Amino acid sequence: MYLHIGNGETVRIRDLVAFFDFDSMTVASISRKYLSDAEKKKMISDCTGGEIPRSVLLVSDKNKGDYRILFSLLSTAALRARLESGADD
Repeated sequence: MYLHIGNGETVRIRDLVAFFDFDSMTVASISRKYLSDAEKKKMISDCTGGEIPRSVLLVSDKNKGDYRILFSLLSTAALRARLESGADD
């Protein structure tokens, strides 16, 4: 199954590790450092179309044996609701 994360982007649910609120994620210095390091390694994909992200998704990248980070316009509540509605399928 796939999770639509907005702006025409989808993620395989089995590859989804976690998702976080963007504002909360950028408060702690350790998470800001993680995002900064990921940006330097080109692990971040901005799926917002240039808008301010509302959530950060951590996705397993099995091809590289690492993780990718996706920025989404959808809130964590919207992502959770989409996951829960898909669980009944």
